[in-house]
Amino acid sequence: MKIVLASKSPRRKELMKELGLPFVVDAVEIAEEVDSSLSFGPAIEQIALQKAMAMFPKYPKDLIIAADTLVCKGTTYMGKPKDEKSAFAMLKELSGTTHQVITGVAMLKEDKKELFHVVSEVTFYDLEDEEIHAYLQTGEYKDKAGAYAIQGKGKLLVAKIEGDYYNIVGLPIAMVYRKLKQFL
Repeated sequence: MKIVLASKSPRRKELMKELGLPFVVDAVEIAEEVDSSLSFGPAIEQIALQKAMAMFPKYPKDLIIAADTLVCKGTTYMGKPKDEKSAFAMLKELSGTTHQVITGVAMLKEDKKELFHVVSEVTFYDLEDEEIHAYLQTGEYKDKAGAYAIQGKGKLLVAKIEGDYYNIVGLPIAMVYRKLKQFL
C-alpha cells in the first residue's frame, strides 16, 4: 500500500515529508466549487473528498490524502484569486480584521473514508494600499486562498494567529498524522 498525496501544492508536499513516511504525489484538476448549502467546514471537506475520489481509480488499493483550504470572513468565503485585481480586493477586505482559515482533509482507502476540517483564526494589521500593492508584486498571492501565503512575505501582514499554523499553510499535519495512524 502506498500513501498518495493528491495535491499539486509544494507546501503540502513539504509538510507531508515531515511525517517521515514514504508517499507519492499525484493530482488531477477538479472544479473547486463550494456547496453553498453546507457550512464552510463540511463544504471544504467535500472538495477534498472530490479530489481524493478523482484519484481513486488510479490508486484503488492505496491510501489517498487530499486537502483544500479556504478563507472565510463572516459569511463570505474567499478561494484563490483569479487575478491581481481580485487579490487586491481580498486583501483589502481582510485588512484590519480577523478571518478564519479552514482546511478540509479527506483520507480514502478502499471502503474506509475519513473527513475532517481544522479552523484557525488570522488577524491582519490595517494595510495601506501601497503595502498591498507591494505584497502583490511578490506574486505569492497566486493560487493561494485569501490571496496570501503566511509562510512567505504574507507573514508581514499578520498581527496574530490562533490555532494551527500549519492549517493556515495548507495542511494541518499534526491532525493528519493522528488520523493516518488509524489507517496504517
